[in-house]
Amino acid sequence: MLTEKIGTLDRTPPVVVESGTSIGAVVEEIERGAVGCVVVCQGPELIGILTERDVLVKVVARDVDYARPVDEFMTPNPITLPLSATIGEAVNIMIEREFRHIPITEEGGERPLAVFSIKDVIDLLAQSFPTHVLNLPPRPHQQMSTREGA
Repeated sequence: MLTEKIGTLDRTPPVVVESGTSIGAVVEEIERGAVGCVVVCQGPELIGILTERDVLVKVVARDVDYARPVDEFMTPNPITLPLSATIGEAVNIMIEREFRHIPITEEGGERPLAVFSIKDVIDLLAQSFPTHVLNLPPRPHQQMSTREGA
């Protein structure tokens, strides 16, 4: 599983906002898309990423004017991976850097194609080990006396 290429996974196009978009409009995009982040582009080029965590820490907690541009709050020049990168490479970066999202770009380019997220990792684990994941008790220390469900 870890040696599998990111390009082999089903990918959802990222939610993209243009540089200069108001932070208020970006928050609405995050809510509308039910996503954990948006990528910020200048034309076709990825220049930043804004996550839900950024919104909570840099915007909501500081009570800022929602008319200010997203560029003031985004993480500029985020680490990206190409489609040819492995899931293991992505997971290692996520662990080492404490990231929840990594933009995936075209080979040799900066055009965003997808975002690899911690949710993708969880989905992969559930697909790869369904009997283990689906039979876990709600609390690790809890022992199930009988199997739940049908």
